Amino acid sequence: MFCGCVAFAQADQSALKALRTAPVEKFAVNAGFRDWGPSTLAGNVILAGSPTGAGGLFAVDTLTGKVKWSHRPAFKSGTGSVSTPPAVSGGTVVVPYAAAYPGAVVALSLATGKELWRGPDPVLDAAVVIRGDLAYILAKDGAFHALDLATGKERWKVALSASRPGCTSRPIVMDNNIYLTSSADAVAGDPKKPAGNYLFALDAATGQERWRYRAEAPYVHQGVCLGQPVVTATTIYGAGDSYLYAIARDTGRDQWKPVEIRRVVEGRERQVSVFGLVDAGSVLVGITTGYLIAFEKDSGRTSWELAGQFTERAPSTAVAGRVLYFQGSVASQPAPSPRGTLYALDLDTRAILWSYSRKTAEANWSFGSVTPVDGGLWVDSYQALVKLQ
Repeated sequence: MFCGCVAFAQADQSALKALRTAPVEKFAVNAGFRDWGPSTLAGNVILAGSPTGAGGLFAVDTLTGKVKWSHRPAFKSGTGSVSTPPAVSGGTVVVPYAAAYPGAVVALSLATGKELWRGPDPVLDAAVVIRGDLAYILAKDGAFHALDLATGKERWKVALSASRPGCTSRPIVMDNNIYLTSSADAVAGDPKKPAGNYLFALDAATGQERWRYRAEAPYVHQGVCLGQPVVTATTIYGAGDSYLYAIARDTGRDQWKPVEIRRVVEGRERQVSVFGLVDAGSVLVGITTGYLIAFEKDSGRTSWELAGQFTERAPSTAVAGRVLYFQGSVASQPAPSPRGTLYALDLDTRAILWSYSRKTAEANWSFGSVTPVDGGLWVDSYQALVKLQ
């Protein structure tokens, strides 16, 4: 099952009405397969794909739960699986089918699901982002591509790696800059830019590199592959290999010294990695196997934490209003199992508002991605995309 474990969307969720009371399952969408991937809301339609099996993308009416259309493209080999959220602008949906060989970025009509064009073969777990009349994607040819949204024709591309990039994130576009993680070749004549993993800032109109940042950690010779970055007005935050990083958006330099994250595990203090990092207003929140941790944005120090049991592959973290959603088992209010239980936490009082689990054909099945909407949630479960209110 694809975990949907990162918060792909960077949009401000503070205006959304949070789900503060114990949720009720309005309906579950079962399109005949086991796993749903991350979803994207577009008006009264929610779009999500299947990352396993025959794959495909599905458009679901949010009021009735009925599938409006599905798209299962044909490829020479492999399947049209979808492991990242589709991108939507106006009447166009763009989705990367990466597991097929060769795969393709495909544009569809939001109204009908009709295929409009196909673009380059995307890297597995890379995501599309749309800004204005351009769609952006990291492809298996080692380049980052900007495609005309109307036609799919390439406007520009930036060669990053001669081999397939091994470090990916959803690109974030803000103030005419694109921020993304990728592996990259060494820059000839510049010993400070060896081959490895980087966070890039590119000009959104031309692809010109503004800066690249290499996250360093002991014994990580290729540079740390940061998880999905969190981008704010002045700073980009990322976590990887037991460190938390803060990078100035304007210069690409450390805002503060990377913070090593250590906790007591099985009676000994050890390094721990943070997953599912999200922006929670005055703090960042992420999950380790034993803790939910809030970090201060100006220093990386721990603001507060909750002990419990959590699954790194499926933290299911998301924020709406001043409520944090996550998956696991909190020590102060334990769940029957740390898998398959969602919590809602008031970020101001740190009180647990509710917990929710769902009986499935396979016991102890984890939820995947969480998509907050006004007064509710869309979550993926076993053989179901579920609407909670």
